[in-house]
Amino acid sequence: MTLERITEKNIDYAIQIQEELFPGESGRTNFEESMDESSGYEYFLLYEDGTCIGVIGIYSYPEDQNSAWLGWFGIREDFRRKKFGTTALKAFEEMAAARGYLFARLYTDAVNNDVAISFYKANSYVSEPYQNPQDPACMKYRTVIFSKPLTSRPLEFWNNRSIHLTEQIAKQEGNCDDQKYRI
Repeated sequence: MTLERITEKNIDYAIQIQEELFPGESGRTNFEESMDESSGYEYFLLYEDGTCIGVIGIYSYPEDQNSAWLGWFGIREDFRRKKFGTTALKAFEEMAAARGYLFARLYTDAVNNDVAISFYKANSYVSEPYQNPQDPACMKYRTVIFSKPLTSRPLEFWNNRSIHLTEQIAKQEGNCDDQKYRI
């Protein structure tokens, strides 16, 4: 499996793949932000034998430099249940560990998402619900955070610190400048 960083040259194709994987959501703002190397975001197209099989990203929050977050991770339908997801997740973990992160984390929908939830649990991720009243979107969208230590250090739970879900939802909906999404 190879990873190709999303750039101006392939962003339209990356958006096409992302929309196939996550209908009704838009990763364009995240992908565009990642083209600024100082942003701390990196997104990639995943390839197997020259065929694009999905997308994946890595980022962190400035307030927690110990955690690498998995972003926009998905494997195309024809390539699921063939171990590509596990291989890509391991590549994310290896990238995060090589950069000195102590924990791998992600968040996902807690409702009607049994396949993804089972996948992360099968890959040794531990779940916790996300309920942060300072991040209003989590009251509307039930969200679960998954975490996994990348070293021998014991897992430190996220404990409802902000994941900026409200801001991310605004980005996905193209409402980045709308004041109702400001925290």
